[in-house]
Order: sequence, then C-alpha cells, then structure tokens
Amino acid sequence: MDKRNIIPVIVLLAGISLVIFSILEGEANIALLFIVPMIYGTGVYLAIGILLIFLSFIMFFLFLGHPKVVNREIKKTKTQKDSSYGGVIFIGPIPIIFGKDKSIAKKMMYLGLLIALILAAVYLAVILL
Repeated sequence: MDKRNIIPVIVLLAGISLVIFSILEGEANIALLFIVPMIYGTGVYLAIGILLIFLSFIMFFLFLGHPKVVNREIKKTKTQKDSSYGGVIFIGPIPIIFGKDKSIAKKMMYLGLLIALILAAVYLAVILL
C-alpha cells in the first residue's frame, strides 16, 4: 500500500476519535431520529472531529485520482481469478448486504452483524452513562 493512501484513513480515525472524545466529555450527545442515530453538540472537539471526517472523504477522492495510482497497470493472466466484491450498507439499524458470490455475501453478513452489535453496544453504553 502506498503511503499516500494511508493518510485519509489516519485523518478519518482522528476525526472519529475526536467525536467519541467529545461525547465522553459531555460536549456532544447521541440521539435517535426515528431509526437513524445522530450526534449533536456545541463543543470544539465535535466540530473539529466532523471537519476531519469530511476532510478524509475529500482526501480519499483526491488521492484516488493521483497519477501514480491511476497509471498502475494490472495485467490479467489466465491463472488470475476474477475479483470478488461485497459490502454492507446500513440504513438506520438495518443492514443491506450484497456480494458477487455466496461466500462473499456470507462474510458480509457476518461483518454486518458484528458492526450492528458494536453499534448497539456503544449506543447502550452511552444511554446508561
């Protein structure tokens, strides 16, 4: 992995850390709007954290178009397998799972379940605090 590709990930993790820190410090709150979780507050840490999260998205797309990444040629040989893909999209607490084949879809199902359990645990921990 190119070092430039890790920078947006670091900025994203820093932003998420600042948002969590602002929640723990009491500068921000978590609420549910119907089934969609939202974070709101007036603290400086929350504002900087949200700005860093948006900045990481912008940086990701800027680095995606970097000439070093775009000009990379991938030569497909007869022995190379086709790539497989999958993903999980959360709409509120409901995961939508997709994948190219059954094995990837099953892995994404487990990943979605893990993420849902983590989100539920964090939400319950914040409510009980």
